[in-house]
Amino acid sequence: MKLSRCLDVMEGTIRWVVVALLAVMVAAIGSQVVARYAFNQALYWTEELGRHLMIWMVFLASVLCLRKGFHLSITLLGQRLKPRSGALLQLAVAAVLAVFLYLMVVYGWTLAQKTMVQRSSALHYPMGYVYAALPVSGLLMLVVNLELLVKAALAAFGKSHGPQADTTIPE
Repeated sequence: MKLSRCLDVMEGTIRWVVVALLAVMVAAIGSQVVARYAFNQALYWTEELGRHLMIWMVFLASVLCLRKGFHLSITLLGQRLKPRSGALLQLAVAAVLAVFLYLMVVYGWTLAQKTMVQRSSALHYPMGYVYAALPVSGLLMLVVNLELLVKAALAAFGKSHGPQADTTIPE
């Protein structure tokens, strides 16, 4: 499936971006600790940078969690259902999630645009860059959710590849 291969590349890229953001955040906060205790001089910008990097890390890592099925969920009902019914339930859940993610992208984009005039207090860049994590991650999760919808539909309607329909969406 071409979509899965493209999403594998996207997943690898997001992993590296999250690791890079973490490295920058650790370096910034670490330099704050060194500056404060070794030189008795606080760096005023590191806390804000660390907070904004953390926001981006969490939202991008949410894309990875959605694809791998690591988000908190109640699986009792799905486990008790027959495979086809479980796949139909997963299809319904993915459809509801698609609506939520669509709203996240639309309203997140509006929020990011409105806050482009507001400046961060220490680094003085537009706060819209921070709020852009909402529509960017929402759009990426929408793409991942498309894969989940396709897998659930294939499993629900018996068109899955292989001898038996796979009712577990995350791989």
